[in-house]
Amino acid sequence: MATGSVVQQGQGTSSSQERPSPRRALEALVGVPFTEGNRLQLLRNGEETFPALLDAIAVAERSVDLVWFSWRGGEISHRLARALADRARDGARVRILLDGYGARQIDRDDLRTMRQAGCTVFFYRPLHTLRVGVWNLRTHRRVLLCDEAVGFTGGTGVDTTWTGDGRHLGSWRDTAVRVEGPAVAGLRSAFEQAWMQAQVRLTGEVVADQDRFPELTPVGRTAVQVLRPPSQPGWSEAAIALAALLHSAREEVRITTPYVRLPRWLRRAVATTAQRGVRVRLLVAGPHVERPAVHLQGELDFQELLDAGVEIWRYQPSLLHAKVVTVDGALAMIGTANLDTRSLALNEQVCLLADDRTVAGALDADFDEDLVRSVRVDPEQWRARGLCRRTLEVASDVVGRPLRGWGAVGLAGRRP
Repeated sequence: MATGSVVQQGQGTSSSQERPSPRRALEALVGVPFTEGNRLQLLRNGEETFPALLDAIAVAERSVDLVWFSWRGGEISHRLARALADRARDGARVRILLDGYGARQIDRDDLRTMRQAGCTVFFYRPLHTLRVGVWNLRTHRRVLLCDEAVGFTGGTGVDTTWTGDGRHLGSWRDTAVRVEGPAVAGLRSAFEQAWMQAQVRLTGEVVADQDRFPELTPVGRTAVQVLRPPSQPGWSEAAIALAALLHSAREEVRITTPYVRLPRWLRRAVATTAQRGVRVRLLVAGPHVERPAVHLQGELDFQELLDAGVEIWRYQPSLLHAKVVTVDGALAMIGTANLDTRSLALNEQVCLLADDRTVAGALDADFDEDLVRSVRVDPEQWRARGLCRRTLEVASDVVGRPLRGWGAVGLAGRRP
């Protein structure tokens, strides 16, 4: 894929004559319509993502809204904080909502820089709250909005590890997307939903006179559905969308996800898709991981998937953090949700579904490039792994089950 390429030549469902698109099923099951006339720019790794973020902030005139899960430190944190502070000093309204867990390590000098410049900065569900029922329910969203007209989302965090090319140790592999057109309204809603929850700690009105609602006219050719799964028990929009995508697949499904601890229904859906002749390839993290215990939990699923014919590949150069699904080279899902119970039920997410062969094709090209740097899991070798490894997988699963499944009633198998 070309660096920072603007994807706008897709034909959506009109170009596909050989079979119906899953678009109607997605709209009916999720209840969120696709919007026409969007332009998506796919951003591969931090070397493309952060320049695009900083450029958009630099030209914002009226408002900058940001909700972000992971914000730590390093030079990119300083640059982003200064850019947001500059906009506030110039008179723009800058609202920043950071997850109380994911951003707990933010550089306090950067936090002070933003607040002193006039940015309104709050933490979503701080960990020191006595409301123990929300400790495990986080906002995993990453959304940046500039002047209510340009939006960004994806898996990127604010830290030095996200700033490189994704091909070297210490440089994480991730994917983000810049959005223009009517779909920006969905991203704005993803910010507003989280921000309104924070209103219990803020003064002023939920909707203020400063809010602008510009007409988002068509600027491209991509049809986009924006999903905003909340942090609550049961089936989320992302889970329903995945079920619909797997059912609709006829030729090929490509999945990129760092965490792959699947609820039973999703594990069976993936396996069934492969067993009916669809080529299913799953790209997951390899030797470089941040939380080994979480990845060990996911390995419990490998054998069932391998036996069903699913190809599992492990990315070798660095930590893999992208979250992308493509189906039949025609429809793509990109955003913040991993393929695990926590992402599909316990955390707030934002996901874009693009009904556009050019978008899906560009993501498939990225997938092919990543496979060159990956190693395929051999089913027989995996079956022969040692007792010590198996014991670690089971132990990690048992220890992690309370946090992974706490509150995921319905989705994870227990009756609601």
